[in-house]
Amino acid sequence: MAYYTAVSGEILIDPPLRGAALEDSPFCDPWADGRARRCLCLDVGEEPVDDTAPDGAFELVARRVISADVERLDGFDMEGEVQELIDAFPAHAFTGRLQCMGDNHWSDMWGVVVRGRRAERVTPAVVWPGEDDAREGAFPNHA
Repeated sequence: MAYYTAVSGEILIDPPLRGAALEDSPFCDPWADGRARRCLCLDVGEEPVDDTAPDGAFELVARRVISADVERLDGFDMEGEVQELIDAFPAHAFTGRLQCMGDNHWSDMWGVVVRGRRAERVTPAVVWPGEDDAREGAFPNHA
């Protein structure tokens, strides 16, 4: 059985990505030759072009990054993929977080958060009722 990571959350893009830049990005379509090549994708939709365009003219627009939700998603390089996407579009701001839970559930929770122009992997500390949550280092990623 293969390892699987369930991913929720989103990373917002401001200003949204538009047009040809989307079509050329490997994050536009996470599939290649019937196999998943990315664990993230741009959530691409069509929006009407401005008022000067002919009626019915649409352009591709991506306002957020989400999980590619592919059949086999291990997420092992999710932080690297988020950074690659940020670096590919220097004129755009990326903000948000992706929450991840692997096959081991509570013992396998982590996420990727964007701070400035850096993607950073974070790992929460789970403290069950009755445990000493005041112990030093209980929340190592808490800022």
